Amino acid sequence: MKRTTVISIFAVLAVSTASAQTFDLSWHTIDGGGDMWATGGNFTLSGTIGQPDAAVTMTGGSFELTGGFWPAVTPACLGDCNCDGSIDFDDINAFVAALGAPEAACYFPNIDIDGSGQINFDDINLFVGILSTSGGPCQ
Repeated sequence: MKRTTVISIFAVLAVSTASAQTFDLSWHTIDGGGDMWATGGNFTLSGTIGQPDAAVTMTGGSFELTGGFWPAVTPACLGDCNCDGSIDFDDINAFVAALGAPEAACYFPNIDIDGSGQINFDDINLFVGILSTSGGPCQ
């Protein structure tokens, strides 16, 4: 009987302590997530959730990052591998870099010229053809 009384007292104390706490959820964040340029067939999808740190410069060690919202849908400009708005010889180095590291491409659909969902050697001849016949500003 004594043991039941002690347990009852602890239960009452726990309930009164829990009800006395106040919580504040006025600001919270869900950062991270999303997949960069997930591809399948002729489709490319990219996304993220939450970005309360948009336009805020964040630093850590020798790194600096400024958050921001994604722009509206960007139409593909096949061959504009450095995303400067035109197709010219300045795109060659960006194309070669994307062959080795597709995740570093400024805009995946510009370099995946054959629409296979991969940046690979199958895109080379198509890129050279675009470079030699369609140079100039993106339309």
